Amino acid sequence: MKMFDRIGLISLMMVWCCTVCLNSVAGADDATDVSDAAVRDAVSRSLVFLETEGMAWMRDRGCASCHHVPFLLWSHRAAQAHGLDVDLTKLAEWDEWTRKDSLSHRNLYRLQDYDLGKVDPVMLPDRVKEKLRPLIEEPFKTEEAFLAKLATLLTEEERKSYQAIVLKTAERTPYAVDRAGGGLDVLGQLLYGNQGTASVLTQSEFRDGVIELMNQIQLEDGSWTPGPQFATMRRWPLPTANQATTMWATLALAPYETRESKRSAVIEKAIAYQRQQPPNLDNREWLATRVLFEREFGSADDVARWRQLLLESRNADDGWGWEKGVASDSMTTGLAIYVLAKAPDRDDSSVLQAARSYLLKSQQSDGSWLTPSKNITKSTDPERLRVRDEIYHYWGTAWSAIGLLETLGKAGN
Repeated sequence: MKMFDRIGLISLMMVWCCTVCLNSVAGADDATDVSDAAVRDAVSRSLVFLETEGMAWMRDRGCASCHHVPFLLWSHRAAQAHGLDVDLTKLAEWDEWTRKDSLSHRNLYRLQDYDLGKVDPVMLPDRVKEKLRPLIEEPFKTEEAFLAKLATLLTEEERKSYQAIVLKTAERTPYAVDRAGGGLDVLGQLLYGNQGTASVLTQSEFRDGVIELMNQIQLEDGSWTPGPQFATMRRWPLPTANQATTMWATLALAPYETRESKRSAVIEKAIAYQRQQPPNLDNREWLATRVLFEREFGSADDVARWRQLLLESRNADDGWGWEKGVASDSMTTGLAIYVLAKAPDRDDSSVLQAARSYLLKSQQSDGSWLTPSKNITKSTDPERLRVRDEIYHYWGTAWSAIGLLETLGKAGN
């Protein structure tokens, strides 16, 4: 063989070998190679992060919040339901902590220094305000308990003159977090994320109180107003936030309705409210939640319509961003695949596989997923973004785990 032919043959073999190697690498990253076993492994690693950070939040912050404790419980319950190893003793302890925390935030009266300062001295003299200082921030579940403490601080004449204004000043609004069991968003997620389980949070003693609180704070038009994380910290107009909150609250209450009976007035009003609102197709959380809402309360055609719009809103990298034109993030992608797996209409295994690939490739070494808060929140202040990054880091990890779990057995494996 001539030297030129030998060199040409060697070159061809080298090209062929390189092509094989490149194809092998591409195959490793290809969505079809993300097996259910790989998903289980990824979620198992994320549970360590969710437990560590969730327990730290409980210990250091002392509140459930809408973004930590409910999602700590929900992610672990979903993992348990899909056969992953979950410490049931710890899960029961978290349930009990959450139950007690919510019950401690059902107070009718709490006198706050800020509110007391707003009262005109003509209506409540400064000398009387000074006597009320021992009441500041002390919670009371009943009017009787509040008045009993008030009687130890004021004279009978002062009570006759000022008791009414003190009561009015100290009364918590129905939507206040410390009156509404930790807030509507917490209550709804506890119902939704624990439904169908043996948790103390779904037993009638606790659950019925949650439902009663949610019913009490529904607005006359059938909607619910979100807490600060949903209303003021996210980059969406308030009407969209109200709609998303109302859909989530209605979905949380729905499983506890008796299917054979007429829907309650609360549910009917919420459905009527949502039907009258203009859509916000640019917001992916709104869009994903609308799919779930129609799955529960709408027709098959409604589900198919909104589901297709959610599919079409996917970014080129196979993930979803929180709103149109925003880069993909783990939180929105986890929510999107959770919804698509919950409401299957046709064979979307390739979509789920591609999204699973996107998430598994972006998982951090500690098992978590990052969600940059700047893509979602309104603030541009670096310090506020730093604080919110912690929140969305956790939230994004929980939604990624929950979404991935829901795809098991539905992504072509």
